[in-house]
Amino acid sequence: MRVTLRRTRGERGAAAVEFALVLPMLVVLMFGMVWTGLAYSDHLSVTNAVREGARYGAAIDYSSGTWATSVRDRVKQVYFNAGGTLTDSEICVRLVKSDGTVLASAIGAGCGTAPTTPTMTTGSCAVLVWVKKPRKIELIVFPTMNFNVKGKSVAYYGRTVSPGCTASS
Repeated sequence: MRVTLRRTRGERGAAAVEFALVLPMLVVLMFGMVWTGLAYSDHLSVTNAVREGARYGAAIDYSSGTWATSVRDRVKQVYFNAGGTLTDSEICVRLVKSDGTVLASAIGAGCGTAPTTPTMTTGSCAVLVWVKKPRKIELIVFPTMNFNVKGKSVAYYGRTVSPGCTASS
């Protein structure tokens, strides 16, 4: 016995119509996943850059007058994201003594709020580095979503400096 499957005239092209209805939603979903992945990659790059900047700031000598700009430049060097860079206005750096005195800083105009200063022993210092970078996710049909990628890092200053910071252990 041979069974032959035949489509009726009314079912021809149904798969093409269904595909045409589903395709736009799939395209928007794919673009959304790609843009969100790129934004998350940027977040990881910013987090790595501020962590490395704080580590670098804790290791170099404060006595030079360019300590804060050197740390800020290190953050810009370490940040890597295809098609993007960090500007001076997005990066903030501060060297703070245990009593709250700011010894050095390079504060950008748009870097957001500083991380909280940790509890430190008397005479020690901390390096604070933070970044706020504007980003957006563009979807073809839906409105653009604007947000900020932020990163904050704090490191204890590991050197002894003349204004009163002693190396923390």
